Amino acid sequence: MVNALTFATRIHNQIPSQEIATYSIMDQGFYHLSCIKGTVEKTEINYIICDFYEQNFAKRKRAMFQIAEEQGKDLHPGCYIELTVDDICDNMNKVVCKYPHVVDIAKQAMIDCNIKPNVQLNRDITHEKLLAAYGIPCPNIFTGGYNFHSKYEFICLEGMPAGS
Repeated sequence: MVNALTFATRIHNQIPSQEIATYSIMDQGFYHLSCIKGTVEKTEINYIICDFYEQNFAKRKRAMFQIAEEQGKDLHPGCYIELTVDDICDNMNKVVCKYPHVVDIAKQAMIDCNIKPNVQLNRDITHEKLLAAYGIPCPNIFTGGYNFHSKYEFICLEGMPAGS
């Protein structure tokens, strides 16, 4: 009997363990397992691939196809691997750089409030990246909140001055 869940774990174990979001910092790209669901008969695995550099992003996508191809060899008849890649988590900087005034306005607003702008890389897997993928420049601007884009996201009065 072929177990799709067991097979999915074999595929996941081929992802370089040190190249997941947990172990990456700053501008290091990563693979992020966002969902795994299935049964013995059918399993779906969803990954988000992020990288700041276009050629590394392409390399990570190729690696996923190589893993699928390698794991797909000698499959039981009737079994198959289907791999779909949607380029929606590309580097948002490509879009934001086309519209520097978006960042300039935010920086000037901070300067006007006697706050030194601190422009940093954005490692989030966020709706801002999705908007950028559709050509809408949308840089993340810190507001003083915590645990953004998680189920524990919150903001409190004490944190707001840090974002103002």
